[in-house]
Amino acid sequence: MNIWLLFSLDAAFIIVAGMQLTKNAEKIAANLGLSQTWAGALLLPLATTLPELVTSVRAALIAAPDLVGGNIYGSILFNLTLIALIDLVQGRGPLMARRKRTLLLTALMSMLILVISILGFILALPYRVGWIGLDSLAILIVYLLGSGMIMGLEGRRREQAEDKNGAEDNRKKDLLCSCLFFGLAALIIVAAGTNLTDTADSISRETGLGRTLVGTIFIAITTSLPELVTTIAAARLGFVEMAVANVFGANFLDVFIFFIADLFYRQGLLFLHLSAQNFILALMGIFLSLIVLISLHYPFRRQFLRMGLPSYFIIISYVVTIIFLYVSS
Repeated sequence: MNIWLLFSLDAAFIIVAGMQLTKNAEKIAANLGLSQTWAGALLLPLATTLPELVTSVRAALIAAPDLVGGNIYGSILFNLTLIALIDLVQGRGPLMARRKRTLLLTALMSMLILVISILGFILALPYRVGWIGLDSLAILIVYLLGSGMIMGLEGRRREQAEDKNGAEDNRKKDLLCSCLFFGLAALIIVAAGTNLTDTADSISRETGLGRTLVGTIFIAITTSLPELVTTIAAARLGFVEMAVANVFGANFLDVFIFFIADLFYRQGLLFLHLSAQNFILALMGIFLSLIVLISLHYPFRRQFLRMGLPSYFIIISYVVTIIFLYVSS
């Protein structure tokens, strides 16, 4: 079968399953009484980043570290461009999500964990615990501490209404069905994501394009489509805080995937085998995250065609980065 057709079929399976994954994650959050920002920062990213996790682990297993880096950093950049779409969809002037402490904490933690990953490039430490590099372990620690801080700040919202007329039974049934469909969608993503990574590696070899470029464009955009669907849907419903929290929460979890990929990469230290292109992607991820954070805290009130100047800057920066990868590959 033609590799492009095979790639398209795997991508279609991931998109459809990712939508179901997200839909049922939202139901699980509602039935568990989770707040919107908490769900956007921690629960929804667990669903929407599953494609990135599967494809990155597969890339590590086939010893393609640049596919890992391109997928993760490319997904981060693509997710940040969703801020511009949120700005466009919500259509109420400047983004109004800036006062939520959980959102700001999630944004800061996503930037911090990106900085830790960049230090993996700069320091190039040869030390390891078992076969896991110290940089990957540092990412694990930051993720666990950051998740704990987010959970402690936001907590959980519990329903106080009394259960009458079988409402509790209906809630439990809905939760059970949501968990079942969530699991089925996850299995489809695991299978399709594995094939998608193998096909992307074949595309890289046959076309002569670098693995970082293929990972950034083909894999990263495909695996980030669940975030696109979730973010736009939340913004259209007026849940701007959930939408923005989902972007930063997904980026926070995306960098954590480096640690998981390192568990399966047996050719040495993962960060030592990443190309310089990944370093550029990581720097751009921090830079755009900083732009988004500043624009949320100090909103740019002038708009052109329903979007603020920072949104246009994000989109242009993303396009320029892709062009740079193509020229340098």
